[in-house]
Amino acid sequence: MGRLSQRSTARLLAFIRGLYVLRDRERFISHLLSALPTVIPADVASFNEAEPVTHRSRTWMNPTDPLTPENIRTWNALMHEHPYVAHQTRSPHPRPVVRVSDLAPRSDFARTAVYNELLYPLGLEEQLLMAFPSHRMSVSGAGLYRHRRGFSEEESFMVSILHPHLLQAHDNAERLTKVLDDLRALERGVVELQRGLVYLTPEGTVWLATAVARTWLHAYFPGRSAGSERLPDTLHRWVVEHLRCLDAAEGLSSPVRPLIVKGKSRRLVIRLVPDRSAPLLLLHEEGVELAAKPLESLGLSRREAEVLAWVAGGKTNPEIALILSLSPRTVQTYVDRIFRKLGVGTRTAAAATAFAIMTESPR
Repeated sequence: MGRLSQRSTARLLAFIRGLYVLRDRERFISHLLSALPTVIPADVASFNEAEPVTHRSRTWMNPTDPLTPENIRTWNALMHEHPYVAHQTRSPHPRPVVRVSDLAPRSDFARTAVYNELLYPLGLEEQLLMAFPSHRMSVSGAGLYRHRRGFSEEESFMVSILHPHLLQAHDNAERLTKVLDDLRALERGVVELQRGLVYLTPEGTVWLATAVARTWLHAYFPGRSAGSERLPDTLHRWVVEHLRCLDAAEGLSSPVRPLIVKGKSRRLVIRLVPDRSAPLLLLHEEGVELAAKPLESLGLSRREAEVLAWVAGGKTNPEIALILSLSPRTVQTYVDRIFRKLGVGTRTAAAATAFAIMTESPR
């Protein structure tokens, strides 16, 4: 299968145009479950996260009728029998888009308890499944379901074309959710914001931007005023070109890639969420990995130097805690000590001190 009909292509293009509208994760899932069946007809659409070892899962469905407590308990108990779950957890190279009939003969699938006790009674036995990455559970994906009528080769091919766009839109939604969570946390005075967000007008001028986003744009695009309501020329051309391609349905198989601007010791990663009415830029800064040993010359203990190296690398306290096998509270204690010893009050200032040492000391 290598060609689509004109009608199928038109459906794909319309779906893709709506896919990149600005949404957080929950709204992305809701949109996916309502819009995808307009491209590939299905009785039910779902988004699932599952952990077969601990028998935990989270499921979104449209319509929601199958999501009864009893059905969820049955799924949690029997999910390990599903061919797709087995494929995702055991295969070194799981297939990104697959029909359940491609993974197991119908006769074998029909003998499983998950088929007889859950899927067939609910009319969900014909399935077209697509993988999504997840840091929450080991198996994550979306699915389209029908009763008796299987999915064709063309329909599977159409989802394969859509899959890179689905992954990019999902990643945009995950990152936007993280930014919004950070903003809410910042407003509560809990954490220091480490990401930037720029809302644009349709003409490409800055409508709203966080302070850190303005600072980064000023630092990475020399000659631009920090308070300017105009994007730097290079960034503006990049935004306009991607919006034009989306409107013209060009680059069907090429999702919007981030723009990476390199600095002396760090780089700025800019992602575009191409909503035509209100485009959004998601910004975050990445640093080089620092060696901890030279940082001890600042009067820090070995552990404090390790924490400072990761702070300079842009890691949050929970991320550092996971890397160093500490609790987030212990990491915060180290951060407070580092601030006192360096005579600084912010993570940005501490990172700047670390990079100053690294420019003077060999790795």
